[in-house]
Amino acid sequence: MVFLFGKDKNTNDPEKALNDAEKKLNKGFTGFATKAFMGKDYVDKMNETMAMGHEAIDMQKASQNLNQIGIPAVAKVLSIQDTGELVNYDPMVILKLEVTPQTGVPFETTAKTIVSKIAIPRVGDTINIKYSPTDLTSIVVL
Repeated sequence: MVFLFGKDKNTNDPEKALNDAEKKLNKGFTGFATKAFMGKDYVDKMNETMAMGHEAIDMQKASQNLNQIGIPAVAKVLSIQDTGELVNYDPMVILKLEVTPQTGVPFETTAKTIVSKIAIPRVGDTINIKYSPTDLTSIVVL
């Protein structure tokens, strides 16, 4: 069996670990051996899983950014749909929201975001969010 995620003594960066794993899985002797012994389907599934990891890391970075510079608002949950994905054991969901900003005109938006597993919003709930004024589908639940 090929070990893809080794402990790097210099960093604990998950993004670097994913990039290193992709290189090992898809290139060189290790990549060749993995494809030869585990099969192309295995490699494809691993690449798909790593792509989901990159997406989760990107969402975490965007959430951190919005937490700092986003515009605060109150939102009513119109619908919620589970995506089946987890990030740090918290579910990723698609929320349809009726957003009422502190200033400005209320609007509806649909956003894919991470919510706390111990405080999953339900239809009809009012939640506090921050959103990007340039991309109304980019939100973070507070």
